[in-house]
Amino acid sequence: MTQPAASGPKRYAIGPGTVMMRQGEHADRAWLIESGELEVLLTAPDGGTRRLGVVGKGAVVGEMALIDDGERSATVRSLTEVACVEVTREAFRGLLKRSPPLASYLLQSLISAIRRGYGLPPTERVGNAVDFRSTTSFQKVVDRRMIREGHVFFGPNEPVNAAYLIQSGRVVLRPGRGTLGEDIASFGPGSLFGEIYLLTGGLPDVTAVAVTGGICEVIDRRSFDDAVMAMPPILKSLTRIYISQLMKKAG
Repeated sequence: MTQPAASGPKRYAIGPGTVMMRQGEHADRAWLIESGELEVLLTAPDGGTRRLGVVGKGAVVGEMALIDDGERSATVRSLTEVACVEVTREAFRGLLKRSPPLASYLLQSLISAIRRGYGLPPTERVGNAVDFRSTTSFQKVVDRRMIREGHVFFGPNEPVNAAYLIQSGRVVLRPGRGTLGEDIASFGPGSLFGEIYLLTGGLPDVTAVAVTGGICEVIDRRSFDDAVMAMPPILKSLTRIYISQLMKKAG
């Protein structure tokens, strides 16, 4: 990997066959690809490795672990000569700070779903969620609700008209009507759920139910859409990419 001497963003020229990141490593930077191609490889728990895809010009690689403070979710290796720009953790944090608070929760939620889909442990957010009602209008939620144990937020084939941000308590997703099978996912304080259906317009095939009582912020569709529109372009682009990955996996 070579780096020309220059001020401003650090640009790198990377030769073919270079591993830019390894699955499971700690992350401190991402890369914006200006030219060339790279393969994304996933190592499964049984030790087998498969190619998730090939990315090229305009792609950002390595950003997921910067957003959710998790481990690298995949290995990325150059297939050709690659020109790229380094994106530091501080730069990504700056983008999130300039976005509505909902942006951070949304991206972390989508990344957690991607990690689960590939059999990797999601990184759970620690601590309580922010109070959206104390912020500006495009971040305002409709209401804050106290939820009893056993409350069902939505079930299979039911239209979802809001996303839910957990302030306290715990919610799980269960297959079908929620009477059979193991929990698909579990959400605690600081977690967002229901957002995928607002982004895609799809209907759920799961049941979301509270397993302990608590408090949820309810973010209606209009407030949600306004917050997404207020995100910087690169974060909007990542949102679309993550949704595409999840839809492809589901298909």
